[in-house]
Amino acid sequence: IYIVRVKAVVMTRDESSGGWLAQEGGGLSRVGVCKVVPADLELLGRNGFLIFGERVKDKEQVILQCFLKKDLVYTKATPTFHHWRVDNRKCGLSFQSPADARAFDRGVRKAIEDLTEGSTTSSSTLQNEAELGDDDVFTVSLGLESLHSCICPQMSLKDDLLFLFNQRSHNFSIFIIWCILTNILK
Repeated sequence: IYIVRVKAVVMTRDESSGGWLAQEGGGLSRVGVCKVVPADLELLGRNGFLIFGERVKDKEQVILQCFLKKDLVYTKATPTFHHWRVDNRKCGLSFQSPADARAFDRGVRKAIEDLTEGSTTSSSTLQNEAELGDDDVFTVSLGLESLHSCICPQMSLKDDLLFLFNQRSHNFSIFIIWCILTNILK
């Protein structure tokens, strides 16, 4: 599901001071770029990629949800701080290492490339594990579209995800995406 996932502090732009502040009191979060849904969201005017973050210390509290668009403005301000703008929303990440920042940047670029080209093959590996040297940065080679077609093509994606959760797979990422889709598809 995730193209890339790293640990970072989620930041938000404070327009009154012109600076960046740690969002909701700060703390380390797991932040990733994930492919959400192939065609279903396009019908609703949404795209299929999401920057998603959950704070580690609060037992997976969602701290960042940002759907990507083709016109995303992404800035690598320093080797360990990147920020972006989608519409009027400004978000940033303070990474633990330059390697995490580079991996995240590659994930965002791959997602934008797939959005621009209309590709459905965003699940390719962005780098090999030997380059990483850290278990906190990883890629996943199974996209949600593949998952949907493997479970039951006659069912809706929402039903597929509910089925997986009810089967006690307890995959938190799948459950979160199901929750997001439930709200979008209402």
